[in-house]
Amino acid sequence: MPHGMERETQSTVALMPALRPLLGGRRQAYATGRACSRLIRLHRHSLFHLLLEGGTARERERLAIAFHRGSPLRRGPFVRLDAAGDEDRLRCALEHALSAVTCERADNPLRESEGGTLFLDRVSLLSLATQHALLGVLASLPTSATGPCFGRLAVGSDEPLEEASAAGRFDPALFDLLDKIRLELRTGALAEAR
Repeated sequence: MPHGMERETQSTVALMPALRPLLGGRRQAYATGRACSRLIRLHRHSLFHLLLEGGTARERERLAIAFHRGSPLRRGPFVRLDAAGDEDRLRCALEHALSAVTCERADNPLRESEGGTLFLDRVSLLSLATQHALLGVLASLPTSATGPCFGRLAVGSDEPLEEASAAGRFDPALFDLLDKIRLELRTGALAEAR
């Protein structure tokens, strides 16, 4: 095994004690730290979109950071946005990406996350207009062999997006695009582990 790959595997394994309490009971597909470790190792060289459902905001963020640290983009920035509080900022960046219009805001999360990971939490709270803009950007961005040009997109949701999509609150095409690697977290698992 090349020296660099061995170091990556060791650093991924070192993350597992922090991840174990975040994941659900043994009946769930990626319930144990060991299963999650295998999932991170399996996808560490890819930049598939990551969907984290359930748990708390802090737990979803910690898991997104673990995937970021195990990815080829680990030296790049990790940018976190909250869909409820940062929707205007995100919408401005998306509109800028879709057109030649200059975003009036100086802070552009798409630009800030270039070469890294953009973690968009509570994505189910985005308005349908912002969801459509996000879908448009993801569908139109040039891609490389490893993924979209801005880096990896990780999204978190308090509720299952599949249910929100079936109820008409979340764009089904966007859900299909985001649903590449999905992890379901137990609610309050971190508190239970203490």
